[in-house]
Amino acid sequence: MAKHSGAHLDLSAFSSPEELMSLGLDRLKSGLIALGLKCGGTLEERARRLFSTKGVPLESLDPALFARSKNPQGKFQEKQKEIALIEAQVYRFTEMLGEQRAATREDVERRMARTADELLEDQEEEEEEEEVESEPDDDEVPYNPKNLPLGWDGKPIPYWLYKLHGLNITYTCEICGNATYRGPKAFQRHFSEWRHAHGMRCLGIPNTAHFANVINIEDARALWEKIKMGKVEDAWAAENEEEYEDSIGNVVNKKTYEDLRRQGLL
Repeated sequence: MAKHSGAHLDLSAFSSPEELMSLGLDRLKSGLIALGLKCGGTLEERARRLFSTKGVPLESLDPALFARSKNPQGKFQEKQKEIALIEAQVYRFTEMLGEQRAATREDVERRMARTADELLEDQEEEEEEEEVESEPDDDEVPYNPKNLPLGWDGKPIPYWLYKLHGLNITYTCEICGNATYRGPKAFQRHFSEWRHAHGMRCLGIPNTAHFANVINIEDARALWEKIKMGKVEDAWAAENEEEYEDSIGNVVNKKTYEDLRRQGLL
């Protein structure tokens, strides 16, 4: 049950609305508020409204007599819930469209850096693609003169997206048997894949980070020889690095110690 401010008024001492009018506007208003009834109107209207409740349970009163519920705090909380729901939906859409937004941003930056002739060339290519897409035929192989990769719908991906991901650039790796890779991502990824690892194993070279971006067999062999030479140079040489102490406490390497011992100077 809702709580109402105001002072309850005992109506048993009053026999008519006129007697209630003697209490004044403010007292009648307080009594009406205590019952949750409308408290506006003239002195006479308030008195009649309040007197009509004498001996009548609140449940039996005309609903039109009751004041509308005012709960600004509740309305504020409801509004906050709506705002939070919208924000959550916006964040979710932002996550779902993250790749598309990043690709669009990169494409815009790329276009801003291009010359007028290059932009005109791209526009002509896009118009050609739109003409092809305007006449779809599911029974035939999609028109694909540029040999573009197919998207999830079985149609060639847009040419601008093809160029954005660098798929128009091919890389050939001699170590992989002259296999060709499209785009920088596929090229970088292939160094850790089985084909490149197998090629390095056939050459007798470990497929370590030292050989990243090495695609020529001769370059790989030359680098491997250089690495092995470095390992030999860094190897521990006992003759020069092993230390001895002579009879008077001087510290010398093994070679010097042996020379002194042969000369009988120790």
